Amino acid sequence: MKLARWTVLSLVLAAVATAALVHADAVTLQTTEMGRGATVVLVHGLGGSRMDWMPTVRKLLGRHRVVMVDLPGHGSSPLPDPFSLQAAAEALDAVVAKQKAESTIVVGQGLGGLLALIAASAHPDHQRGIMLIDALVKSPIPVPDQQREQLMKFADDNYAQFSQMLFSRMGRDSTESARLYAVMSALPAATVKAYFRQLLSVDASHDAKALKVPLSLVFTERTWKPGVTWGTLSKGFGYEDSTFTVPRRIANAGVFVMKDQPDTLAAIIADFTVQALARK
Repeated sequence: MKLARWTVLSLVLAAVATAALVHADAVTLQTTEMGRGATVVLVHGLGGSRMDWMPTVRKLLGRHRVVMVDLPGHGSSPLPDPFSLQAAAEALDAVVAKQKAESTIVVGQGLGGLLALIAASAHPDHQRGIMLIDALVKSPIPVPDQQREQLMKFADDNYAQFSQMLFSRMGRDSTESARLYAVMSALPAATVKAYFRQLLSVDASHDAKALKVPLSLVFTERTWKPGVTWGTLSKGFGYEDSTFTVPRRIANAGVFVMKDQPDTLAAIIADFTVQALARK
């Protein structure tokens, strides 16, 4: 398989990220909760963990109650069986549904953003708004079923090579790429492959278009390169309508934005929380 193909496929996982809904036994996601005030549910991306948010959480505490969540297959949170993005989103919604809907905002990065969108589309009354950070909602390339199965077989037979080709160049620079690869190498192979299979054909663009709660989009410099217009970026990430919101861009940031730019990210989250809760 050519390297160019691997580069495009890696974007699916990096930014993000719909198969038919299959019944799966409910799973309970691990959370850490603290603070008082309006609730902000923080959802990490593929390979992350709930405690990644702590630098940003420290900036939010005082005026916010925060709920940090480990996604299915991460930390102590199990994968649904059988696995689907919808089952993972339902597990996330179970956490959101326990909060006070009238004062809850959900913030999701990458894969966490995609799952937050799917959950909010199905259960709009469980939160007052969602923020997506570097969240791809539609696969940028069509992958036929036969080719997808061949790719997954390659992943099964050559997982070390598969993961290196996907994750070793995803950062905004070589240092971040090395950090990301180290994180992804620690994630169980079963988790990576379960999500990857689904993300190859994901299309939640209709969920974004039909969303009934306020939506905020945030992109880091890693995904929104200098010189790229919002119109071009929105199409690449699967947002069919580029006029429905004004996105925010965080400079000098990438996959670890919640650690590297906590002040900026916390300020953006706080501003959106005020705006979303003020809407009638």
